[in-house]
Amino acid sequence: MSAQAVIKPRRRIPEWKLKEVEELSQLISSNRVIAVFKLVGLRANLLHEIRKKLRDIAVIRVAKKNLFMKAAEKLGKNELLKLVEDFKEPIGFIFSNVSAFRLKLILDKNRIPMHAKAGEKADFDIVVPEMNTGLPPGPILSDFGKLGIPTKIEGGQIWIAKDTLVAKKGDVISPELASLLTRLDIKAVLKGVSIVRAFEDGVILTEEDLTIDLEKVKEDLGAAHGEALTIATEIGYVTRETIIPILVKAEIHAKALAVEAEIPEKDVVSEILLRAEREAAALKELVKES
Repeated sequence: MSAQAVIKPRRRIPEWKLKEVEELSQLISSNRVIAVFKLVGLRANLLHEIRKKLRDIAVIRVAKKNLFMKAAEKLGKNELLKLVEDFKEPIGFIFSNVSAFRLKLILDKNRIPMHAKAGEKADFDIVVPEMNTGLPPGPILSDFGKLGIPTKIEGGQIWIAKDTLVAKKGDVISPELASLLTRLDIKAVLKGVSIVRAFEDGVILTEEDLTIDLEKVKEDLGAAHGEALTIATEIGYVTRETIIPILVKAEIHAKALAVEAEIPEKDVVSEILLRAEREAAALKELVKES
């Protein structure tokens, strides 16, 4: 009996995967910037809020890495594989025609206040306001005491006696403070989507590449502008910004030259007389000494 080859039936690709690859292909084709962010630690409600804030400038899509890679291969954009191939954890994508640098700045600016977890750092000064906590007296009073928050009991409920600063920006939130702030519904940290990698105009950018210190850039631009203005004024290069400093400098030099040459113009005659008076006084002293 001759052996017959066993042909396994080809596994059918689920319809939802085909649809996902097609939609990802369209997003890749219609956007020049593709950014990647990690999903670990991101809450669904936070992602929903970020989606609303980016509605007019970007599309946020949570998709499997392998399906994104299939879409890139389908379009012949193999350079996009390096954008995601080394990620082990779940990731999300942002598709946009806005510069990746501007996109990151927008995301950083639109971070949302959230309850802090123990060990996180406060993103701003945290003040527990004077208020009725709505909490009944009990063991929690000792937590208020440990954190230096003055309290009083009124109507069978705990009241905060006065506004109290419990953490400064950058302070690490302790487990006791994190628990108490959550019970009081006071948010201490800013959460948002952080781009870890982006693809723009054929270049892959890392998180470090995209991080811009706006204050430092502003200072550097201000310093460069000042130096350029000084040099342009010194060499007499006329522009709208330098014309007044150049004329002022020219006037000062002209006056100095007129005084030196003893030209009796009305703008310098007083300085010429003062100079002559100083020279006469000096000469008088020399004669007296001799």
